[in-house]
Amino acid sequence: MGRNRTTGTLIDHGPYRVPPTSVLIAFESAARHGNFSQAARELHTSQSAISRHIASLEKHLSERLFDRSRIGVSLTDAGQRYHEAVLIGLGALRDGAAEVAALSGTGPPEVTVACPDEASQLFMMQRFDALWAALGEDVRVRILPGADALAPPPSGPSADMILTWEAQGGAPRHRVVVATEAIGVFCSPGYAAAHADVLNGPVADWGGLTFLALPDCEEGGPSWERWFEVAGRPAAAPRYAVAASHAHALEEAVAGRGLVLGWRHLIGRHVEAGTLVMQGGAFVATGRCLHAVLTAKGRDQPPVRACMAFLAVASRQRAGGWDEP
Repeated sequence: MGRNRTTGTLIDHGPYRVPPTSVLIAFESAARHGNFSQAARELHTSQSAISRHIASLEKHLSERLFDRSRIGVSLTDAGQRYHEAVLIGLGALRDGAAEVAALSGTGPPEVTVACPDEASQLFMMQRFDALWAALGEDVRVRILPGADALAPPPSGPSADMILTWEAQGGAPRHRVVVATEAIGVFCSPGYAAAHADVLNGPVADWGGLTFLALPDCEEGGPSWERWFEVAGRPAAAPRYAVAASHAHALEEAVAGRGLVLGWRHLIGRHVEAGTLVMQGGAFVATGRCLHAVLTAKGRDQPPVRACMAFLAVASRQRAGGWDEP
């Protein structure tokens, strides 16, 4: 009779050759937070334990899953693809456990929020501890990042609430505005010092600088054209460098490779860490809003309503050192 074999963290059980769930949960938490320390706090373990899980996973996959930086970590392309697969797998296990618990009437209350990737990492996760405290530690809060950072994420059958830029339909009592969009120009302190003479002058002279932009497919993202319309336009044609996503554009800016547009309500972590500094004066309001919208599943659940109320209050508090208008 054959035996089940374990090699490092990779377990061979018949047709299934997968890492232990503890490793997958550590990876998913680190990917969602963009930070090993925050993942450790969420999972009540140490940062070194999270690092060991990730190193072991990367070794067995023979692929780097994270890019490391001074302010945290971000998923590589391979990491993003694996994260999507892990979310599906863990979600199926969670939903199966919830169905079993429902049969016996047991199980803690849970609030599941689906949102764009940037809103997950830079908005929800910055407020996660406060949200958890507000709802009570017996309530489980789960964040489902969307594949597209700028389009409304798929609600999915298990989402109680959606964060989306475009709240269409539904009764007003089932949605709130959690942030009004305004964009500003940021760069690293080193880039600001190297180009101080130009950046301290009119925007018309900025043509020789590098403007980090998003692909055309990310329609609705922070737009240089919208900012130029209000702040002025360089006399020379702007020199754009296209990044894969807004998260990648921020990392490029932190590395000193150009100017990036930052959302007022999402840029706080970088400003507080001192890795990005603002240029060009005030924020430019776009008229768009980030909404929290309750799904049919979440509308009658008190913890979900409490979550929406928390986000409504949080939207009026200071974000990244700036007051919301």
